[in-house]
Amino acid sequence: MAVRLLGLNCSPRDNSNSETLLRASFDRLKEKCPGDVECSIINLREVHIEACRYCEVCGKSKKDGKLRPCVQAGKDGVQEVLDRMVAADGLVVATPVYFGLPSDLFSKFIMRTRVLRHQDFRLANRPVGVMAIAARRSGGAETTIISTWLPFVRNGCLVVGNGDATCQFGAYGWAGKRGHILSDEWGMEQGFQVADRVYNVAKLVRTGIDTLDYASPMQFSYESGTRP
Repeated sequence: MAVRLLGLNCSPRDNSNSETLLRASFDRLKEKCPGDVECSIINLREVHIEACRYCEVCGKSKKDGKLRPCVQAGKDGVQEVLDRMVAADGLVVATPVYFGLPSDLFSKFIMRTRVLRHQDFRLANRPVGVMAIAARRSGGAETTIISTWLPFVRNGCLVVGNGDATCQFGAYGWAGKRGHILSDEWGMEQGFQVADRVYNVAKLVRTGIDTLDYASPMQFSYESGTRP
């Protein structure tokens, strides 16, 4: 069974450099691993995303501990994205750099993954890699990548860098106008390295799970870490 990778394009622009880098990286990975990897991309700009309501009963009832859906489920398109994330073996996030941070589209969406964390960490052990595209060198790509990592760490995911070529935090793309990323040869190479690293770790994790018949023991508790 092929390793399933899901890409999240977090740019609000169509035909963005983020999407171009993500798609080219996946295409190259499929050429390298024919038949062993399936790649799909979700453009978050095309998804209706309601804001998190911080209901404090997200994903698990405080009363009886039963798992429950997000209170916003059915009101927008987020649940379908969450389901596809859970079904994937690995995740790759591509985002433009805004003031050294990921896009506000990413920030709005990632808050809605809180329900998966509360549903006993349904994203646990999935590798996640990040591609950040900035208009300037040293324009905040590293801080963007690390900021993007943090919610995935909270979800129990495994963050990865760009493999053995440089073993850096992720992919740093340098681009301004649409399509400019294609002229950044090193950025394009790093994008592929990130996708390849996510694929390899995902394959290792899934092989271990299948071989050991392993089930994650992680359980969410509202009280953990809140008392002396």
